[in-house]
Amino acid sequence: MSFEWLAPTSHPKQGPKLRAQVAAAELADRAGTLYRLGFSQAAAIARLTARVAWEFDPPSKQGPHRRPDTLSDAAIAKIVADTYARRPKGE
Repeated sequence: MSFEWLAPTSHPKQGPKLRAQVAAAELADRAGTLYRLGFSQAAAIARLTARVAWEFDPPSKQGPHRRPDTLSDAAIAKIVADTYARRPKGE
């Protein structure tokens, strides 16, 4: 017995790129929130890298659950550093 509606579909070509862009923007927003809550830059990096590592399936080497290079630990640290650099010191 087969069901055509259960057949796997191909992934959109731009899907992973768009997903990574949205995730990077969301991380910048979360970094801003952590800044306003008084977290240090190091603590924000640790929280956000743990969050991203949890969201993606580590054994996946391909497909939609693979962690993109644009969300590596170093990339997340840069996103947080850029976000913290844009914040006024008196805030």
